[in-house]
Amino acid sequence: MIVRSTRLSVVVPVYMGGVFVRELYERVKEIATLSFPDFELILVNDASPDDAWSEISALCKEDFRVKGINLSRNFGQHYAITAGIANVTGEWVVVMDCDLQDAPEEIPRLYNKACEGFSVVFAQRIERDDSWLKRTQSYVFHVVFDYLTDRRSDPTVANFGIYHRKVIKAVLEFGDCVKCFPLIVTYVGFKTTYLPVVHNARKSGKSIIYTA
Repeated sequence: MIVRSTRLSVVVPVYMGGVFVRELYERVKEIATLSFPDFELILVNDASPDDAWSEISALCKEDFRVKGINLSRNFGQHYAITAGIANVTGEWVVVMDCDLQDAPEEIPRLYNKACEGFSVVFAQRIERDDSWLKRTQSYVFHVVFDYLTDRRSDPTVANFGIYHRKVIKAVLEFGDCVKCFPLIVTYVGFKTTYLPVVHNARKSGKSIIYTA
């Protein structure tokens, strides 16, 4: 694997994810160490009612590349993402969920695709390994959203992807309006493409549905 000198930030909102945090860290560290020697992992605890914050705190003590943000209450996934991306230092930023349905091993593929001249590469879940209920709720959300906004959203796309720092800067300029991260990314208008990725089943616990 080719070693990259580009600094990478990985932002992960955490809710009901204490059981996943350490494995997520180990897998991100393994793939990032090979491809991005200079990386950071930002874990944002969205007032998770489990032991997520204690796990995040322990990782921060073990590895200086891990940064923990502890929100005062549960603000919701997209506000947690905003808190994370507001503190990145990387030229490239990966946003992913904490439950390991988004595979860290896809990060180099996303980066390599971005190097073809794209500022945004969305991970596309062509075959979602989700329950019928979650897929149905996601479908209903997109139908209602498209109707109310007169826009066409993509139900195969969620938060997982890689974004250039200039995209993150533009998204942050929306301030409190960032209520649905991938839709705002699309709205700011940078050169975008899509990459089909593996979408894994959630290993344990219940999935928390926000919007997509």
